[in-house]
Amino acid sequence: MFRRSKKPPKTEEELLLAEYRALEKRTGSLSSSVKSWRESQLALCKGQSKLSELLKDVAEIQDSGLGADLTDSINTITTLRHDMLDDVQLTTQGSILKLHTLFSNMNSVLKKRGDAKSECDKLKKKADRYNDMYPVPVDKYLHAQQLHTKAIEHHQELNNNLLNDLRCINKGKYDFFDPCLESLLLSQLHYYARVTDKLGPVIDSAQHEETLSAQPHFEKLQGLSIVTKPAK
Repeated sequence: MFRRSKKPPKTEEELLLAEYRALEKRTGSLSSSVKSWRESQLALCKGQSKLSELLKDVAEIQDSGLGADLTDSINTITTLRHDMLDDVQLTTQGSILKLHTLFSNMNSVLKKRGDAKSECDKLKKKADRYNDMYPVPVDKYLHAQQLHTKAIEHHQELNNNLLNDLRCINKGKYDFFDPCLESLLLSQLHYYARVTDKLGPVIDSAQHEETLSAQPHFEKLQGLSIVTKPAK
């Protein structure tokens, strides 16, 4: 039987790059999720504003104090929600945007390193080509060798700096994500706490009054001819 050849162990560079790419992908997913959530919340604010205008018109027609209270309550909720979304945009989304900028800079360095490696290979081939000639054009060969040596040093410098930066980014990812997600959670907790504090009594009163006043009207509606009667 043939044994499968074992894959060589990954180098530190390969492991660092894999971890970095995974971090970049997770950050992109988090950014999309937070953006979609914020857009849905903004759409809800828009719908609440329309509902507030409708209740305001009803309250004016019926001279209803309860309708006016509900309108004020909805406006308060909408304002508090906007405050929450502003906090999220400033903290969570702002932090993610900074990380995206960091990724952009890192990817630019990765490209530069790749270009430097290509330059090394090109100059090596050029030096080898001179070396294979007969007679060897010594001056051209030595010059190509010097350029190749400088290219190797430049590539090595880029590579060393890149690996150090990758280690720092990968090591510090939790230092970034923990406060980033904590700010998202706290913004929502503060929102619900403020809503409860400001509107709790109003909601309790409105629910009680609405239950008492709506029941007789529902009983009258049940007697209308358009209401389907239960089969005997």
